[in-house]
Amino acid sequence: MTQNEIAIRIVPTHLRWPEASTSVVWRLLHECVQQLHDFARTFDSDCTEIEGSRQLARDEIMRRRAEVGHRAMKQLAVFRPFDSASVAATREIERLHRREELTPQESEAKQKLIKALDELRGGLAAMERLLLERSKIRQRSAYCLHY
Repeated sequence: MTQNEIAIRIVPTHLRWPEASTSVVWRLLHECVQQLHDFARTFDSDCTEIEGSRQLARDEIMRRRAEVGHRAMKQLAVFRPFDSASVAATREIERLHRREELTPQESEAKQKLIKALDELRGGLAAMERLLLERSKIRQRSAYCLHY
């Protein structure tokens, strides 16, 4: 996979989010996307290494690639950067929701956070699809384990 392919498939909308320096919540959201991109690059590199081994038979390549895929799915199911970003965004959304009157800026910030959190969840699902496609495995959704 190319860098562009990863960036396009996994939360490309983060480029339109407020800057990471805006707040701790936005920093965590941006960091989570970066960690997902890094995770995808590492996973792809592991698969490429297996596929490039001239000593392995086709069946062994498929078996090892599936092992790497299953291991990655387990890691994705407990992906700490997502958990941290999700908790921080949810708390901020709830804090704003409890306020009786929001300024237009606060209301807009709340909507942006809700949208970003949805996009991040979509990014986690996109990462799962990428893992399944690249490793050619079928497995119960890691994304569903978060909910």
